[in-house]
Amino acid sequence: MNSRLKKFLSYYKPYARLLVADMACAFIVAAITLILPLCTRYITKNILQGNTLNMSSQIYMMGAVMLALVAVYTLCNMFVDYRGHLMGAMMESDMRRELFDHYQKLSFSFYDEQKTGQLMTRLTNDLFSLSELYHHGPEDIVIALLQGIGTFIILVTINLELTLITFFFLPIMAVYAFYLNKRMNVALRRSKDRIGDINAQVEDTLAGIRVVKSLTNEALEKEKFAIENNRFLESRGESYRSEAYFYGGMIAFTQLITIAVIVFGGIAIVNTALDLADLLTYLLYVAILIEPIRRMVNFARLYQEGITGFSRFMEILEVQPDIQDSADAIEITQVQGNVEFQDVSFKYKEGYHYVVKNISLNIQVGEYVALVGSSGVGKTTLCSLIPRFYDINKGKILLDGQGYSRD
Repeated sequence: MNSRLKKFLSYYKPYARLLVADMACAFIVAAITLILPLCTRYITKNILQGNTLNMSSQIYMMGAVMLALVAVYTLCNMFVDYRGHLMGAMMESDMRRELFDHYQKLSFSFYDEQKTGQLMTRLTNDLFSLSELYHHGPEDIVIALLQGIGTFIILVTINLELTLITFFFLPIMAVYAFYLNKRMNVALRRSKDRIGDINAQVEDTLAGIRVVKSLTNEALEKEKFAIENNRFLESRGESYRSEAYFYGGMIAFTQLITIAVIVFGGIAIVNTALDLADLLTYLLYVAILIEPIRRMVNFARLYQEGITGFSRFMEILEVQPDIQDSADAIEITQVQGNVEFQDVSFKYKEGYHYVVKNISLNIQVGEYVALVGSSGVGKTTLCSLIPRFYDINKGKILLDGQGYSRD
């Protein structure tokens, strides 16, 4: 199990009991869905065709059993819908808190290369998609597997040949879904990047709105926003196209299955290999068979959106702060304020020019030192080195005789 998968599953741990209860209710929902058509088959085949005594009372009794099953189904479904969604929201909250805490630890150099809008998108939109996957993912898998396997077993007992014809479509559907899922994943990732770009553009414009207005640059900002907005629209169009092909194809396959059952089931009745009651039950189970297919399609969509969001979430979480305290770091409890630079050199990246080079200063408590120069010569950078917002490349910086150095 790789580290990312472990990390993904770790968010379930605080809510293990709620997850078990949710899965138990999902199991009951799937089981009752399978049982109800069998009740219908019992009425149509065992009671109506059996010419037994007290048929009305037996039908009423079976109706009461079905009503009880529906009541249990409704309660369990409501639990899954409410408590399951709440579990997903709590996990989303945990991840948002963890990511925000990690933002606080990252160095200035990280933020120098990041857009605020992109960081906000990872904290909001991406994590919402993840919460949907955390809740609906296990639920959809449990219900889909139980309904799919249970339906197959029951249909085989009714008519093997018709079942083989019905399930002939499933491998084709799987290949079709797998191909389009890859396209959807690419489209969804691009769409998330584009909405992040829009957020970044809006944040940049609104943060400097006074400057924009004072320089009458509204038209320029509108043009920049229009470019990002159109890029997002194009990415959404691509995403919607992939989804349309995906869902349209899956619906077409389910309709083909229904038609195949009606046609070949009718022929089986003509050949006395199947009776009308069994065909009615068969059609009910085909309708149920569509439900696990729909759930797996929904799971595929949630998986693509959620895993894309989780990947973007982990990309940030795996970034380590550039500034790390050494193992023998000393905490200064009483600061006087003597600052000394000893032959300090600094550049923001390898391959860049030095912003400050071989500079030495010794500023005592109470002294005033003026840093004078044009914009970009390194005045702000020099001040940022004192609290170690960036690591120097060479030299030594001391505060009251204590500090750090680089060779």
